[in-house]
Amino acid sequence: MELLNSLLASLIVSLISLIGVLLFFRKISSKSLIISLLVSFAAGTLLGDSFFHLLGESIEEFGFSIDIMISLFLGIIFMLIVESTIHQHHHELEDDHTTHKHNKKLAKINLVGDSVHNILDGIAIATSFIVSPAVGVATTIAVVLHEIPQELADAGILIYSGWDKKKVLIANLLVGLTAMIGVVITFLLNELVDGVSTFLIPFAAGQFIYIALVNLVPEIHRESNSFKYILRILSFILGIAVMYLFILFE
Repeated sequence: MELLNSLLASLIVSLISLIGVLLFFRKISSKSLIISLLVSFAAGTLLGDSFFHLLGESIEEFGFSIDIMISLFLGIIFMLIVESTIHQHHHELEDDHTTHKHNKKLAKINLVGDSVHNILDGIAIATSFIVSPAVGVATTIAVVLHEIPQELADAGILIYSGWDKKKVLIANLLVGLTAMIGVVITFLLNELVDGVSTFLIPFAAGQFIYIALVNLVPEIHRESNSFKYILRILSFILGIAVMYLFILFE
């Protein structure tokens, strides 16, 4: 049942990739109020899920130990390495003065990077369902919320690279489905390696903490309008509060 729930949840996350179709019907700015509030809310849900559910459940089940903290930091370091590698390739493109070649590489790097992130999301989802159904649902919601603005950005990059509508949607969907690879990897490890969940749970928390603090929270500060800035902060707090409420259902 845990495997089935995880695969279903990862499929839902994969289908979020189709939200990029919105870019074909209207121009959606990353600076729009709705997107900015969603990013803030997603940051709150990722942090709330990490501390209230993943770390909380891990400490409750296995007890507080240095191993849990090491696994947490390994999750953060791994995400740093992954993103540093992707960003390095992006910087290399700056030396490429051929537009067509530049765009082709940009699209390829974006798809590879998105695939890696989706596999890690699948690992986090599967790990969460191993903990409990409630934690699995909470993590899936957190992943979906941070995937929506990400998928819009990914679709925008592919469109910029000259891809047509059909190719963009198919590519994003296939890349989205790589989350299932993460699910399968997690359950195989859980069967083959005794006590691997002790490592995977805080590892998943670490990657969520990195995404929230490095990629999402800085976006909150990119608002100069005081009223909208306050709305972003309130949205961030609301995301944390929603994850806290999930504790009642565990």
